[in-house]
Amino acid sequence: MKQTDILVADSNFLVRQGLKSIFESVPDYKIVLETDDFEHLVENIKKHNPEVIVVGLNTPGISPKDVIQAILVRFPQKKVLVIDMLEDRNEIVQILQMGVHGYILKQCDRAEILDAVRTILGNKNFFCHNVIKFNKDREGLNSKLSIREVEILKLIAEGLTNNEIAERVYLSAHTIATHRKNLMRKLNAKNNVDLVISAIKESIIVP
Repeated sequence: MKQTDILVADSNFLVRQGLKSIFESVPDYKIVLETDDFEHLVENIKKHNPEVIVVGLNTPGISPKDVIQAILVRFPQKKVLVIDMLEDRNEIVQILQMGVHGYILKQCDRAEILDAVRTILGNKNFFCHNVIKFNKDREGLNSKLSIREVEILKLIAEGLTNNEIAERVYLSAHTIATHRKNLMRKLNAKNNVDLVISAIKESIIVP
């Protein structure tokens, strides 16, 4: 089985150790570095060549967003998973627009953290349930989307394919493809990440 090298960068020692413990519980995952040195993070990525980079945002004194942008530009082939403490909609939108592969919050459990890595390694985007949960008070509709479209949008945000969604909601894959096209048109999105970003902006999906 192929080994996956992971680099963890976060200013909090306990967070780094917790993530290290979680990832090292998987036989084919290896932590090549856990660090709070954001100033030299790009150099460390080049040195250790991880496949997955987990970056924490709550770092005083620097702009983690600038660091993330630098990583995405310098290492477009790497998978970047952002882990955050706050549930700030504007911040989530800004980070997603950069093109990160996954976004989770620090209250996510072990299973979801591991699922995030598996998903982005499979070339899909991952957003934890805290990011994609729906605001039931608003019903996520505001007359823009139907109840069915909101349901399908949530499943798209979870990274499911048309066939997987079809099995969940008992519709044909062709029907799901049509819903996906309609969602992209209504939310002016070009791809799945655009869909999630637009849905957050419209408060259809809320942190």
